[in-house]
Amino acid sequence: MKENKYLFNSDNEKIYVETYTPDNVVQTIIFCHGITGCRKGRTMDDSYFQTLAQRLMQNNFKVVLFDFSGHGESEGNDCDVTLSKSVSELKLVFASEVLDKNHVSFLAFSYGAAVLCKFLSENKDINPNKIVMYSPCLYPLDSCFLNKDSIFGKDIVAAYNSGLLEKNGFTIVGAKNFRFGMKMINECRDFSPDYLERFSDSILVLSGNNDLILNTKYTDEFCVKNNIKEIYFEASHSLYEKIEDVFKNTINFFK
Repeated sequence: MKENKYLFNSDNEKIYVETYTPDNVVQTIIFCHGITGCRKGRTMDDSYFQTLAQRLMQNNFKVVLFDFSGHGESEGNDCDVTLSKSVSELKLVFASEVLDKNHVSFLAFSYGAAVLCKFLSENKDINPNKIVMYSPCLYPLDSCFLNKDSIFGKDIVAAYNSGLLEKNGFTIVGAKNFRFGMKMINECRDFSPDYLERFSDSILVLSGNNDLILNTKYTDEFCVKNNIKEIYFEASHSLYEKIEDVFKNTINFFK
């Protein structure tokens, strides 16, 4: 059964939530999307994460998709998006949709992986069964936001180096004209993915070898250091070119 609802974050902004619930729920999977994206995929015109949710539901998983504020069908300004705000919204969705915290898993794409890591580090009583990460942004500043070679980060780097990011509080990123805020940079300075180390046996990372958004060496090094399984595909950051193979690996890992 598919249902839609709104929850309200601490700024009284509507957070759009979409759930896929089978008759017999074996566990709940929550999906955290990437920055500038949404619960559906890269844009609101996509539907591939909804397709995955339906397939997981057929395997008796309850799947929760939602849009962070400033994204998709949720309210809020894109320039106000920060790591802490996104974490608080994940916490809100978790509290609403997870009845048994001992039977929960997560799927995170890009920036959503950083949100998930910080969320888990702040809620140490949650020990997920499985975590699948697509092109995870585990080192947001180095790999993406302040990476001049990233097609996402190059606009941010230019505004940061010129002082305009600090002066204006945000800069417009070429990808979808997203207004990226200085507050996000400041919060990411203190972020570390190391909390994920304790779940290394339960993590699967799926990456694309044609990623122009992230410098994937940071993810590679993290996975090698922590003995995390990482699979590469002939695909871009979104993995869309090999999405069927990606979905097969995802469903098999959760099962």
